[in-house]
Amino acid sequence: MDNTLFFPIDSPYGIAYRKDSPEYPVGPHAHDGVEIYISLTALPDVLLGDRVYAVPVDTLIIIPPFCVHQLYHETGIVYERYVLNIQDTWLKNVLYGLSNVLPSLLPNSEPQMFELTSRKGGAFKESLTESIQPLLSSSHPTDPGSLSVLFRLLSLITDYAHSLSKARTTLPISPSQKKVNEIISYIQSRISADVRISDLADHFYMNPDYLARLFKRHTHIALGQYITMQRITKAQLLLREGRSVAAVSEVLGYSDYAYFFKTFQKVTGISPSRYRAKYCGQ
Repeated sequence: MDNTLFFPIDSPYGIAYRKDSPEYPVGPHAHDGVEIYISLTALPDVLLGDRVYAVPVDTLIIIPPFCVHQLYHETGIVYERYVLNIQDTWLKNVLYGLSNVLPSLLPNSEPQMFELTSRKGGAFKESLTESIQPLLSSSHPTDPGSLSVLFRLLSLITDYAHSLSKARTTLPISPSQKKVNEIISYIQSRISADVRISDLADHFYMNPDYLARLFKRHTHIALGQYITMQRITKAQLLLREGRSVAAVSEVLGYSDYAYFFKTFQKVTGISPSRYRAKYCGQ
């Protein structure tokens, strides 16, 4: 599981502008928070939860907490982007009781994407980047002024998303990406079962080796690692709801409690019992 990662967000939020080439590929991963990503570079193979896409230049991507994703992966290519990460527990406390919350800011939601290439999208992108600048230059991100800018930024994104709620972005998907999406959907429907490559190959009438190579080419993660990552992110959500470690292990199809314990700790860096004690009830 060298490429399966979980990055906790410890501070209330963090924001950055990047224009660089990764020294090494970052594997598919998840956060315990929202990631708002403005890609100024085209991304040919994006993994977002249970789908892969080709994302064009100038796209706003909103990734909910505990959503497995990978946005860029090639070394030697310069990627330009703005990234805003907001810690899930902090955001939930701030938004508690509000009815007009953008769904993708909450766990168990679908990611959302909005192209910013139209006239309306271009104007929104300009407003968005103007709002981001004060946060990038702030030396005290949690002072009242900075928080006020952050909330205005979230309000701007929410209003824009609601205005386009009936016109969902349709991103290009190649035939091979479509096949991978079908494989992922099948896996998701059986996430608590012991899904093997041979089972998938039989179901989709494909050679097992070819299926495994196709899956990894578009998701940049081995099939078994992807299943593990999805199971562990679901385990985190169930533990936060107050489920016992044993119950979560059983719900997710782990017949060996010790193996679940070891796998959870390897992916998240903390044991499931400590994780439950830390986050249950927050």
